Amino acid sequence: MYDHSDLILNAIIILLPLIFYRTRKKNENPLYLFVLFLIPLIITMTFPVKMFNTTLDLRSIPLVLGSLYGGLYTFLLLFGSLLAYRQILGGIDMLHYAIAFLPSIALILCFIRPFRKADSKKRMLIVFGLCFFVRSTVINLYFLLEGNRSYFGANYLPSLPVVCVQCLLAVMLAIMIDTVRNQIRMQEEIVKAEKMKVVSEIAASVAHEVRNPLTSVRGFIQLLADPALSDLKRQQYSSITLEELDRAEAIISDYLSLAKPQNENLECIPLEEALAKAARILSSYANLQNVEIETEFHSNATIYGNKAKFRQAIINIGKNAIEAMPDGGKLVLKSTGDERTRKVTVAISDTGVGMSPEQVNRLGSPYYSTKDKGTGLGTMVIYSIIRGMNGQIEVQSKEGEGTTYILTLPIDSCTPSK
Repeated sequence: MYDHSDLILNAIIILLPLIFYRTRKKNENPLYLFVLFLIPLIITMTFPVKMFNTTLDLRSIPLVLGSLYGGLYTFLLLFGSLLAYRQILGGIDMLHYAIAFLPSIALILCFIRPFRKADSKKRMLIVFGLCFFVRSTVINLYFLLEGNRSYFGANYLPSLPVVCVQCLLAVMLAIMIDTVRNQIRMQEEIVKAEKMKVVSEIAASVAHEVRNPLTSVRGFIQLLADPALSDLKRQQYSSITLEELDRAEAIISDYLSLAKPQNENLECIPLEEALAKAARILSSYANLQNVEIETEFHSNATIYGNKAKFRQAIINIGKNAIEAMPDGGKLVLKSTGDERTRKVTVAISDTGVGMSPEQVNRLGSPYYSTKDKGTGLGTMVIYSIIRGMNGQIEVQSKEGEGTTYILTLPIDSCTPSK
């Protein structure tokens, strides 16, 4: 007969290191591991389980596992605590008890470093072997030193199945600890990978977005070098160049403020004015690519949103359209309003190379681009801006015939549409 409550208590206590190990981010501190394995060590010594004419001595499990996972300092602290608490419990010759532990001490110290470098199977064999050795040698050497030479045959051999069960319990706990350790490492690696992904996306997006106004600036500077350019044109081009440089600065400021988002500057946007300005900005780049820009504005409706971001979305679409016409072509910006649905539609069409249905479906995904050196983030920003204005984007394209972006936006009531 034996007390079931003590057995259940010992089994639960043995699992304590696993429970608390999982809640720690840094689990390699020797002092922390010492405390973690000291608790089950003390409790198992306090409430030993008597069964099958032997003692289910689980103290070897926290001693061995704590030493293997914590290292030399954890082992010394655990062993010192074991001797001190055994002295408090009394009832044995402490000198003989300490001498009986010497072979186990030597073997555990020999396996601490190989255990950390071993693969999973070897680690489990080391745990099983050390627990079996500690359980077998300590008790038999102690009774041998006490002069009881018959203990091995009379008491120990019949209890071998119980000893093997203890060792298997240690192996199971080691497997669970290794699983937790691997999960913690994987979580840390995933967090690091996500952080690097976010950083790389932001960096690529900043580079992509700043490149657009700089391209326009470069085109207008080339136009300004024309000696035949009139003073009026020169003044207009200079003004647009400065505006584009300001836009580049604003884009950088927006990305720098991602860590601390601020309220956007929302305002009424006259649609025709915004589209006309975007067309003027795109004109220099279009001229360099032998692309004609045509505008058809049939609605002077007003929409609501961030004016700079809306213009940025239109310019991004226009720039992509121009780059899709390497041999020249026509870019058409068209707007129509519907008073009944209170919606305005902006269509941006090109006569470029077009896209397949699969390419159209993947538009707006990070890092997907139809251009060899594209990042895909420019299109993603377009989708984000338009959706942020409660709008929708539809893309119609056919390979070899061109692409049309259709933006549908709500008309704002601050200025009635005509």
